[in-house]
Amino acid sequence: MQLIVLRQDGRCARVPFWGVGLMAVLAALLAASVVMAAYMAGQQQREIVKIPVGGTLDGPFLETVDREAARAGLSQLTQRVVTLERKLARVDLRIRSVGDNLGVDVADLEPDMGGQGGPLLNAPDSPQDLYERLLALEDLLEQHRSKVGLIDSELRQDAAREALQPRHRPVEDDTWISSSFGYREDPFTGARRFHSGIDFAGPEGSEIRAAGGGLVVFAGRRGGYGKLVEIAHGGGLNTRYAHNSELLVESGQRVEAGEVIAAMGRTGRATGTHLHYEVVEAGEALNPRPFLPPED
Repeated sequence: MQLIVLRQDGRCARVPFWGVGLMAVLAALLAASVVMAAYMAGQQQREIVKIPVGGTLDGPFLETVDREAARAGLSQLTQRVVTLERKLARVDLRIRSVGDNLGVDVADLEPDMGGQGGPLLNAPDSPQDLYERLLALEDLLEQHRSKVGLIDSELRQDAAREALQPRHRPVEDDTWISSSFGYREDPFTGARRFHSGIDFAGPEGSEIRAAGGGLVVFAGRRGGYGKLVEIAHGGGLNTRYAHNSELLVESGQRVEAGEVIAAMGRTGRATGTHLHYEVVEAGEALNPRPFLPPED
């Protein structure tokens, strides 16, 4: 028995039936070998990627991790305590230095801590002890910072008060004192009268300067003072600048020490060109000389 096969060139080929069976058997064997090869490859791959499943995070391992974490935390806590102690030492040194320079007893600035006591114990060595020491240092550091703030505030207030005090000469160097503070013969009547200031004589138009910083509380004409400028320096202390030919400030204006406020003249009750300079505290005239620079 034969199998007739039509070829591409149009001719017929005759194949015996046993040949067809042989070809089928060969094809089946080929397919089986491919399947077997694929199975073996899969088995080898599975063996390669096989990961043993088991408990690797055992008790001793976890305890080691916990100890390392606790040791690291304790080290950080200890370092924080050391850092705070150093900061506290620097703040204390700064306070003592400022106190020595200013002649201030820094103990007066210490806050009232109240009674303290307790048994003498060893230095902290447990995490809880270190933590409590840390809190105490932070509280103490904050108190000392407050002390520094008090000193700084006091210094600023002192500097502000010093800047306001009448310490400067109110006229230029080419002027001279023509009449002092106290009793004298009145230049108009010749009678013994009290002179409430110091007179500085000089050229017409000479610059009149604020002896200290403050607030102009009056700028205008006032009786025998003529054209007058009055400056309040705080604490009830005022200065007056009289007989001016021209006023260069207004009432309510703030002025700095040494600022030009007027020009010298002879307005009001005056025999010639000069500045009548007064220092008044709570309405009472003071001798201006202690408020002038030493050369005066």
